[in-house]
Amino acid sequence: MLLALGVSTAHADAVSVWTGSIGGTTDFVFRGLSLTRGKPAAQASLDVEFPKEFYVGAFIATADPNPGPSPPVEFDVWAGRYWSLSQDFSADVRLSQYTYPDDPRRVSYNRTEITGTLGYRNKLFAAAIYSPNTKAVASSPGYDDGNAWALELSGRQPFNEKFAISAGVGHYGLDDIYGDSYNYWNVTLTATLAPFELQLAYLGVSDEAEDHFSDEVTGDRVAFTALWRFSSSR
Repeated sequence: MLLALGVSTAHADAVSVWTGSIGGTTDFVFRGLSLTRGKPAAQASLDVEFPKEFYVGAFIATADPNPGPSPPVEFDVWAGRYWSLSQDFSADVRLSQYTYPDDPRRVSYNRTEITGTLGYRNKLFAAAIYSPNTKAVASSPGYDDGNAWALELSGRQPFNEKFAISAGVGHYGLDDIYGDSYNYWNVTLTATLAPFELQLAYLGVSDEAEDHFSDEVTGDRVAFTALWRFSSSR
């Protein structure tokens, strides 16, 4: 899962809109950290948008974040609302729950996050994320319980109907949990060959992450993702 590059934009006035994807990636990276330690992952997602711009969704992917006993999957669910503030600006508020079923690790890596996103012309986005119950992320147990937060800036520029480039930077504040924070970034080239979507991403993370997470999890990397996307309305 890469840095978020947008918010829900399907505007259903009288029907529900279903969108989803099934596919895989050569490296499951989230906020600059690999949750498969550089190995491939299968993944799938589903979003349902209801009238009045409310939506719910879910994401599942195979995972192997820990060099020892490790959970087999990450499963996330979310609910939120989208607003069109004007012709140029949009806003989105989302509540997400990240879970690791059958996790053998002694510390809980489950967490809740609330995200607020402001968009400009569906091309530039600024997001603020807060978690009140993060205990650990990626490959390392936390040193203490506490609050976590992140700030992200991202943008997307289409070349034509098939090709687009996107980029993003973020800062993950983990001072309460690890006594430190780090920066992360990505640049992604996307080819939309309906119903398929191909992504080639370069992802990186700052050196501060290396002080708390294993070498297999940190460092610059390239990931290729192939998705089959589908949608329907009712």
